[in-house]
Amino acid sequence: MKQSVKKLKGIGIFKNFSDSMLEEFVKFFKQTEYNENEIIFKEENKGDTLLIIVFGEVVIEKIVDKESKEFKTLAILGKGDFFGEMAVLGGQPRFAQARAAKETVLYAINRGELIQFIKKHPDAGVNIFTEIVKVTLERLQHTSNELTMLYDMTKLLLKEHKSAPAFITKTVEEMNKQLKGSWNINGYLRNRFDGTYELVVSKENFLGDIAQNEIKEDHLKNGWMNNHTYIMVFSKQNVVFGYILLVSAKELSESEKNNLTTIFETVSFILGSMVANINFWTDAMLRAVEKGLIPSIDEEGDLK
Repeated sequence: MKQSVKKLKGIGIFKNFSDSMLEEFVKFFKQTEYNENEIIFKEENKGDTLLIIVFGEVVIEKIVDKESKEFKTLAILGKGDFFGEMAVLGGQPRFAQARAAKETVLYAINRGELIQFIKKHPDAGVNIFTEIVKVTLERLQHTSNELTMLYDMTKLLLKEHKSAPAFITKTVEEMNKQLKGSWNINGYLRNRFDGTYELVVSKENFLGDIAQNEIKEDHLKNGWMNNHTYIMVFSKQNVVFGYILLVSAKELSESEKNNLTTIFETVSFILGSMVANINFWTDAMLRAVEKGLIPSIDEEGDLK
C-alpha cells in the first residue's frame, strides 16, 4: 500500500492529496501490465476507465487507412500522464487507439468508482477535474501548434520546388519560424553518387551548438539523441535522402520531447515523400535530356 501511495504522490493529478486520502483512493485502482506494442484499447471501443501511467510509455494513435495498418501518432505519454478521461467524463467511445510503446504499468479506475470517491471527497474531486481540464487544454494547444505547422507545410507542398535542397531549405525556414524557444537547425542531403551527407541549409539561433553533426549511417533514425537534440530522418521505402538536426538551446523535459516528437515525425514523413517526388521528376528530366527530347538543365532544374 505504501509503495502504491508513493507512486501516486509523484503524479500531478494527485498533487494536493494527503497521504491518508491517497491511501483510501489507491484501493479503487486496479494495476495492469502491458508488454511492448500490446494494445491497451482500440479506437471506437467502449470504455469507462481512466488510466494513469505508473511506469513505461503509451502512444495514442489514430487509424489513417481503411485496412487499419497505418496510424498517425497523436500523443506520446510517459510516467505520471493519464489518458482515457473523455470516456470517463462523457461516456464516449475511445476516439483513438492506445498502445504500449514499451513495457508499461498502469493504474486503472472506472467511472463508477471515481464518482463514488468524489462524492465522498468533493474537494479532491475539484482537484482531479481541475488537473484534467488543465492537461486537456495543454493537449489542445499542442494540437493547435501541430495543425498550424502542417498548414504551412501544406502550402509548401502546393508550390513548385526546383530541387530537393530548395525544398529542404524552405522547410527548415518554416520550422525555424514555428518552433518556440531558441533552436539551431541544420539540414543535410545525401549525395546520391558518393553516399555522403552535405549541409544544404543552416539556421543558427544561438552559440554553442551541442549537436553531433556527423551521424553514422546505422544511427540514422528518427529520435532524440539527448535532451537537446532531435534527428529527423527523411526517407521513402527505406531509401534515406537526408536528415535534419534540431538542437534546442534549453534542456527539454520528457513531456516537451514527447509533444515535439509527434510534430517532427509528421514533418519527416512529408519531407520524405516530397524529396522522393522531386528526385523522380529530376531523374525523368535527365533521361529526357539524354534522349535529346528536351534541352539540358542546370543544377536548379531549369532549362538551359
